Amino acid sequence: MNKIFLGVLCTLFFLTSSAQNIPCKLQKSEVFEDKYKHSEIVSVDEDEEGGVVIVRSYQGGLFHLASSGYYFEHYDKNMKLIKEYEYPLEERGSVLGITVKGAKVNIIAFMYNKEDRAYVCSANTANLSDFVFTPKELFRLKREELKKNRMGVNSMFAGYDKDNRAIMLVNKNKTAFSISIDMDDKEEHNKLHKIYVYDFNLDLKIDHTFKRDIKDWKFQHENIDVSADGNVVYLLGKVYTKETKEKEEGGKYRYELTRITKSDSKTQVFNVQEHFAASLKVLVKKDRIACVGFYSDRKDTRFKGLCYFDMDPVNLDIATSKFSPFTEQFMVDKYGKNKDGELKNITFRDMFLADNGDIVFNAEEHYVTVSHNMGMNGSMGYANYFFNYDDIISARISDGGELLWARNINKRQSTDGSNPYVSYSSIIKGGNTFFFINTADKVKKLKNERIQFNQKSPNRSNLNVIRIGQNGDFDYQILLADDENEVPFMVMLGAISKQNNSLYFIGRKGRNKQLLKIAVE
Repeated sequence: MNKIFLGVLCTLFFLTSSAQNIPCKLQKSEVFEDKYKHSEIVSVDEDEEGGVVIVRSYQGGLFHLASSGYYFEHYDKNMKLIKEYEYPLEERGSVLGITVKGAKVNIIAFMYNKEDRAYVCSANTANLSDFVFTPKELFRLKREELKKNRMGVNSMFAGYDKDNRAIMLVNKNKTAFSISIDMDDKEEHNKLHKIYVYDFNLDLKIDHTFKRDIKDWKFQHENIDVSADGNVVYLLGKVYTKETKEKEEGGKYRYELTRITKSDSKTQVFNVQEHFAASLKVLVKKDRIACVGFYSDRKDTRFKGLCYFDMDPVNLDIATSKFSPFTEQFMVDKYGKNKDGELKNITFRDMFLADNGDIVFNAEEHYVTVSHNMGMNGSMGYANYFFNYDDIISARISDGGELLWARNINKRQSTDGSNPYVSYSSIIKGGNTFFFINTADKVKKLKNERIQFNQKSPNRSNLNVIRIGQNGDFDYQILLADDENEVPFMVMLGAISKQNNSLYFIGRKGRNKQLLKIAVE
């Protein structure tokens, strides 16, 4: 009873503090009209004068490459447009990513060359002043080296093997980027990857062939991170072996972290013991490596808390291994009482590294529901699919691996199709974590002194900010009421500027667009 009372007191603090001022500086561009209706921000980089270079991808047709391309827009510190350029995609292939450094932009593309029967990765480089692009080949791979009928470059639908695609990752410091490609091991069908790392001047840092003596479908590539200097790649994989299959308890798999440099590689094996951990994320910290994810004591589709592994960045020795169940406060947030259970339908969203080494881990309760409509004379009819974006889950893990706090923010949002106005984007600064969401005018009151954010149509939503402090207390306020906006903003697709902890959103109403910059203080 005392634990429940404590949770209610904390929730009352949340309710009474919601009117506090959360300092955020907002700047809008002028409303403009695009030739193409659909676009989203893919990168933002501030210049030395306080302005920003924003790159947006656009899609104008029904097919993947019909009327596709990129807008490059350079704004001054007052969000006034200085220069713009449209880069249409005409060749068969895919843009893996875009880098901006100073006055130089690189478009990294992966295209198929019919004459040479090879896939060529190249960088198209230009100055922001003139946008005259010059190509430079980075590397090429023979057609037969890649898996047949499974190229799936940057595609969500790359076949059964989720690794089967070319992926580009820019490190957090924006000093280097990696490109990893799933290769075809024709003889033994074992796991085979090519990994390249370049700095922003397009100098090759690492060229590595990653091969494991295990069948390709038994090695699941989790993710990659690159060190700040670009000299080390850390690759995390989930592996199914004969030994793990015979485990009596817990997930029948293990994890492997591989450290890759220009000259060598080293692998550390670790497991989740009697627990289940469906997925982990690797994060390069200042003086060690962290792997973080949700875990369960029942099965991979349930979630009891967070697990944390801490390793030496050079020899990969494991210093810390922790499994921390969700806090009592989290359960009070979620259920209104201290409920001993496990959650489901949680999807990882963001992981941030704070200045003091703490990790903020954010997720969302996301699931799909189906309603069936009967046709005439009892025929099957059709089905409606609803994509639900409900509660926000946020947790903070100390530099030493302790779970400092975990909070659940009650939210109910759903859509019957693509709707970037639901869900949220998040950012951290100092000891605070910020979430930006669209909500209805009134916050719903739940049992046990809890509240819940609900949705309205995009054109009638308020833009809200929710702040969780370093100690786990949180508050909220309206940043922009719906009648203050000419267009609603797509909060699911916020893009972070690493230079000064700002978030950028694009708003759209028909073909009318507007950019919004939010700087947290």
